[in-house]
Amino acid sequence: MTLSLEQAWSPDGDKQSKGGMFLLRIRNHGEHAVAPLALCLSSMTRIAQGATIHGAALERRFGNYHRLTAPQDLRIEAGAFWQIEIMALTHPPRNRSQGVMSAWIDTGDGETVILLGDLEPPADLPRGSVPPLPEGRIDQALALLPWPQHIGIEEWGPATGLAPLAEVMDVAALHRRLFPMAPSILSGQGRQVVLLHASDIAPEGYRLTFTPDVIELYHSDAAGRRHGLVALAQIVHGAFSDARFREPLRGYIQDEPRFGWRGMHMDVARNFRPIEDVRRAVDILAWHRMNRLHWHLTDDEGWRIEIPALPQLTQIGARRGAGLPLLPQYADPPSGQAGHYSVAEARELVAHAALLGIEVMPEIDTPGHLVSLLTAMPELADPDERPDSYRSIQGYPNNAVNPAIPAVYDVLGQVFDAICAIFPSRFIHVGGDEVDAHSWQQSPAAMALAKVHGLTGEGVTHQLQALFMRRMQQMLAERGRRLAGWDECADEGGVDPEGTLLFAWRSVEKTAELMRAGYDVIATPGQAYYLDMAQVEGWDAIGLTWGGIVPPEKTYGFDASDGLPDDAVGRLVGIQAGVWSEMLDSRERWNAMVFPRLSAIAESGWTARSAKDWQRFVALSRLMPQL
Repeated sequence: MTLSLEQAWSPDGDKQSKGGMFLLRIRNHGEHAVAPLALCLSSMTRIAQGATIHGAALERRFGNYHRLTAPQDLRIEAGAFWQIEIMALTHPPRNRSQGVMSAWIDTGDGETVILLGDLEPPADLPRGSVPPLPEGRIDQALALLPWPQHIGIEEWGPATGLAPLAEVMDVAALHRRLFPMAPSILSGQGRQVVLLHASDIAPEGYRLTFTPDVIELYHSDAAGRRHGLVALAQIVHGAFSDARFREPLRGYIQDEPRFGWRGMHMDVARNFRPIEDVRRAVDILAWHRMNRLHWHLTDDEGWRIEIPALPQLTQIGARRGAGLPLLPQYADPPSGQAGHYSVAEARELVAHAALLGIEVMPEIDTPGHLVSLLTAMPELADPDERPDSYRSIQGYPNNAVNPAIPAVYDVLGQVFDAICAIFPSRFIHVGGDEVDAHSWQQSPAAMALAKVHGLTGEGVTHQLQALFMRRMQQMLAERGRRLAGWDECADEGGVDPEGTLLFAWRSVEKTAELMRAGYDVIATPGQAYYLDMAQVEGWDAIGLTWGGIVPPEKTYGFDASDGLPDDAVGRLVGIQAGVWSEMLDSRERWNAMVFPRLSAIAESGWTARSAKDWQRFVALSRLMPQL
């Protein structure tokens, strides 16, 4: 049985629809007729509630998953097709990746996967895929990214490598993991590296002095020593790999980071990645001299971290598939996907990252984005709350834990206990984002809690959320930890700014707004630093577009310090890349979306604004490792 799905989008739909319509044709390429009971599909552009549908009926919509029942006694004869017209969508697709990502036919005897064609646009929409990067320009024969603050190289020499001494063995091992096919940076003819402490070097900074016989690496702390060794490894790797680069023979490099927090957010909840991939991502961060991994471990689509006291969280919440409590999403086949990290795996990753100077900050998203938890523990919902009384922006019904249910705090307390036992990070990220404005308003328990606290009006949901987040802050403080969260944590009075770290994502302006409110801030605006955003206009682009089009040059050119208040100096703690995984269902897609934009953020976090150069960057970015 061979079936294919042809899909097309048109802006013409029901008059009430702003999203237009889908035309779907399931074509039978086999020799025998097919009698489907339903078409199941996952689409980033969802069918609107109450949409007029010709050729099928919408039975269920859950996140991006849709089940469309076939007309009674439908048969798709050999060579024929089943046509479905969906006349109203939640929003218009902006490119071909935002249509149907996976589909299958349910015949009652099992599922048959359908081969997908690209989402076809109307004829007048512009096409165009991501153009290649420019070749760039090399003015100095130095293979180093991020670019250092000060360079004074008087003479260049051939590639000789580094002497195989104890001081360089760890960075040589990192290089070997990242570039297993490249020549080793160690050589019997290589220069000796001498490590020297110098109190005048800035934190995380280093100074390299080069002579024909020896390289001296000055540092004031372990981080600076490590960064200097990684810089040397990059220089040698470039000299061995590309004839345009050489090793400094005489001179110096003086360097230090611009920001103390240089991070990458990695979402493994929506599309799971094995621990080996996360470990390699940590190695890549170390090679870029970044120092934070923000590990997004839970979301509606999956709970990815073992909590020994609550085994159902991973037994149920870490698996999705047809016929399971959590249904397939995104590009999942009918079998879906499953995966989580054991306590031992997470601890090993934290230890590995620590050896590379990288702190791992876990995220347990609350109070929204918790379908995975509520599916595993339905007793945490208000039994009197009307089902499907609100939906998140991603299409999940009733996906926020209820602040009026005492058991919620007991369970989250057990979760925090387990997380704190694994992760030594002083910050635990507790989410706080994208709670729908109608959440809990059909919950008698939540409305009674609001009345007790005098919370009223249209903003009652977010007032309850602020109450909940302050409780999260207190629970973390009792465990000796500090709250980190998305910028919504400041809404409606929000959490106490003292000791809190907020991540400004909704707009470029949010960074300054939070700083004026007294918060320490990490700038991670979707309009520049979210690496799931499409990189080019046109139908052939890949990625989401709510933050606009974000080509590598825009990411590189953005500066988080623009427009900041003078009276809040020091509250911009750093910057961070956002790697959200809805679109990143393969290694190929991950690399195409993340690079070179991650390298651009690494240089923005390290290099002084005046020392940046786009043409040099694109030339050097080709030397950087990928997943």
